[in-house]
Amino acid sequence: MIDSLEKRIANKNLTKTEIVIADFFFHNKNRLYFLTSTDIAQELNISDTSVIRFVKSLGFNNFKEFKDSLKQQVSDKILTPSEKLILNEEILKNHNLMENFLECINKNIQETLNINTSKKIQKCIDILLNSKKKFVVGFKSTSGPTAFFGLRLGFILKDVITHRDNNSELIKNIIDIQENDCLFLIAHPKYSKTYNLLIELAKNANAKIIVITDKSTSPVANLGDITLFTDVRGISYFNSIISTQTLLEFLLTSLSRNIDDDGKARLASINELLNENK
Repeated sequence: MIDSLEKRIANKNLTKTEIVIADFFFHNKNRLYFLTSTDIAQELNISDTSVIRFVKSLGFNNFKEFKDSLKQQVSDKILTPSEKLILNEEILKNHNLMENFLECINKNIQETLNINTSKKIQKCIDILLNSKKKFVVGFKSTSGPTAFFGLRLGFILKDVITHRDNNSELIKNIIDIQENDCLFLIAHPKYSKTYNLLIELAKNANAKIIVITDKSTSPVANLGDITLFTDVRGISYFNSIISTQTLLEFLLTSLSRNIDDDGKARLASINELLNENK
């Protein structure tokens, strides 16, 4: 979208004020989405009306439409930590940091739960319940949620194999995946090329594949039987995993409604052994 914006501006005869605004747009590409027209006007010491008039002259109906046009460009790009910090600089300077943090978290959780329909959630649960072996895999930023989900899933279902590291043991185990098994993959940026290899091995074996990732442009999105999406946008230099953790907990909570007597007995036995060996 930034390239398109530059083309729109290049085709215009700009006034002195418009040149100032255009220069600001070019030199603050990573910040634009997070600024209001008033923010820009104050930084440039011009009127709010001048900014809105310039945006409309580029073909947008209003400033909100202009910001919405930048949203996909921001969300699709895999930013470095330093770029994320610059992107969120204005939010971090705000005195109401706690309020902004909570707002971001709540929005991420709400969007994550809204985008994944109950039908998709149930399909995911059915695959987990009906698969023989469950390979739970996630590296780097998802290693924590992967370990959490794999451990809790193993309390109520047999044959859960968890891999939070990209190593030879993973390949050794996944090479034996069979038609009645499933691969449960959690992938956030930066995406490992190994994820695609694992999906290929699972597909070759006709195993079921569940993918949890952050956006439709992810290299593993929609490569499996079902893809669930989480919103990982944060307000600092790192991605947020809270919505991913929430989705995993919701899956476990939903699964708990389907535990049969064997599963309940398994859970009770595990708890008893853990209590005896503290």
